[in-house]
Formats: sequence, C-alpha cells, structure tokens
Amino acid sequence: MHIACDEAGHTGPDLLARDQRYFAFASVNISDDEAETMISEARKAHPVQMPELKASQLMASNNGRRLVAHLVEGLDGRFSVSADDKLLALCGWVFEYIFEPVYQDDPTVFYRKDFHRFIAMFCYLWFMDERSAACEALAQFQAFMRSKDIRDAPLLFEFEGEPISGRSHPFELVQRFATGHRFAIAKEIASIEKQASHQGTWTLDLSAASLWSHLNRWGQTRKPLVVMCDDSKPLRAIEASLYGAGRDAAIARVEFLHGETDLGWELERPIEFVNSRAHPSVQLADILAGTVVSCFSNGLPDGMDSTGKMLDKGMLRDSILPDFERVKLENDRAKVGYAVLLELAATADGQGSGAPVEVFFEAAEQALASGELTYE
Repeated sequence: MHIACDEAGHTGPDLLARDQRYFAFASVNISDDEAETMISEARKAHPVQMPELKASQLMASNNGRRLVAHLVEGLDGRFSVSADDKLLALCGWVFEYIFEPVYQDDPTVFYRKDFHRFIAMFCYLWFMDERSAACEALAQFQAFMRSKDIRDAPLLFEFEGEPISGRSHPFELVQRFATGHRFAIAKEIASIEKQASHQGTWTLDLSAASLWSHLNRWGQTRKPLVVMCDDSKPLRAIEASLYGAGRDAAIARVEFLHGETDLGWELERPIEFVNSRAHPSVQLADILAGTVVSCFSNGLPDGMDSTGKMLDKGMLRDSILPDFERVKLENDRAKVGYAVLLELAATADGQGSGAPVEVFFEAAEQALASGELTYE
C-alpha cells in the first residue's frame, strides 16, 4: 500500500507562534502516477496559474477552492488527516512532563480518569485569562523543554504564594505542584537527552507524533506500507525508532497507559524522504494538510460544506483540539479533576495528606456521590 505524507503549519518546537495556531498532517493512499492524473484533471476543470499547488493560495480564490473540493472528493475514503491546536498540544505536554514524572512508577490512574485531558484543558483555559500567569508560565515551560534547565521556568519551579485557599487562582495549583516536585521533574527531563534518539531536540515537535498516528491508521489494513514523506528534519531524526511493533516504545506506552492493542504497522522498506515537487502524491497530501489548517484558522468557506464533511470523516481521533466541557465545574468529571488537583497541589506544598493518588480520586468520587463535592 503506497502512502504519501505531508504537513502544514509547521513551526518546529515553537508552539506559541500566534500567526501559526494550527498544525495539520495528511496521508493519502495513492501512487504518483494516479496522483498526477488526478491533479491534471483538476487543473483542467479549474485552471489556476500555479506551478505547484499550495492550499494557502488555492483557498484564497473561488476557483482555487473549487479545485481543492474537486481533489478532496476524488480522494474521499483514501486519506487521513489530523489537526492540532498547538497551544493545547503544549498544555498536554505540561501533564506529561510536569505531573507524570512524579508518578512515573504507575501513572495509569491519571489516564483511566482522563486527568491528563483535564490538566491540558485547564492550562489552555487559563492561558486565555489576563489575570493568570499561565501565558508567561507556558512560554517558560516551552523554553525549559528546549534547554532542560528548570531555571528557565521560574513561574513554574520557583512559585511563592500564600497558603492554598479559596482565593488562590486555579492556575496556581499547577505552579505549586511543579515547584514542590521540581527536582523530580528536572531529573526526568534531563534523562530525555540520553534516552531519545534525537537527544530531545524535537521533543515538542508535532510531526513525529502525527506520522506515528498515521502509520497506525494505515497499519490497520494489515498490508505492508510503502511510505513517502516530504523531507523533514524531525521526521528523519525519529525515523529509526518507528519500528511499528515489538520494540516500538510509543506503542508499548499506549498499550500500558490505555490498554489499546490494535496498534502497529509493517513497512515494506524504510520511509523515503523526498522533495514534494517531484512527487504528485505528496503534493496531494500537502494540499489536504494545508486545507485543514486554512479551515481551522479562517473557518470553512461558504460552499465547501461537503468538502468539510469529507475532511471531518477522514480526521483521526488523535487530533488535539479543545473540549471545554472537560473544565466546566458544573460537570461531575471536572469537579473530581479539580478536587484531585487541589489535593496534589496541597501535598506538593506540604499541606496535604500525602495519600496515594488513587485515594484522592476515591475520596472525590465519594464526595460527589454524596452531594458534598460542590463549587460556588
């Protein structure tokens, strides 16, 4: 099975670029010969003056949008796309690299309870609040993940404040947890350089995780894959670790944390990195990814409803997009998540019970069932 891949909205490990809010990755099951024919027919039907088709330019004109719709319709059922809100992705890494290192012996309870998603959305929400230090704290977290030096994130690791009370800003709970466990966190992050094949250079890059998700999606066909990607430094850096089974560390992690077993793929030969100009199939993947970024950034244009539905049908569940229901405190799951975060912050601050995390969840769920867990 021939799979061509490309991305759009790439800003490397900088996930806070305000003019590039979204990242998208696309993969398409098509050969270069068929892709060339498809592009040629689309050009004849909707002529554009463009040596190489680029979604950012195509989506700016009526004729270009019609050409895009023509291609998406022709590829319906033969492609996958994923979309990431870069800020939310960074907030997700706050959980993985701030909370998880403290409970690395067995973090599964957090994932069973969806606490990782609660923390990600919690940080995302407070990033928007001008009263919160979250905006600068997340910028410092990104700098820390690049340097592996906790001194680059004083708002997270040197937090000083009054004892926890009902007046504490919610984001302070994250700051208190990070400060209380800063040495354990710093030790774990420092180990990334030794363990990762890329020495941690591309830890916050979204390309690798996206390619991994797409390989798993096509691997479900149980056919050997011939994969071609537009040339990419981060993908080249991690390509050697994409085993697809057995020794694949990411697959082992997902199986351990989530119990998923239907993962993996088989490569017919090593992934090929190419120049998209010479490969029409990769150009199609580029157009799909660019169209997704354009739609998330600017909204779905009028007259493209059917195209939007096709793109949505091909969207992978691994996409990273906001879900504000997870942080509405009138919802039971959010009430439990907040109560557990409060206990974790208090424990890190030397004020809590220090009980196992499972006990925090059990107590919060029991209080919820009895009607005692409420927020004003």
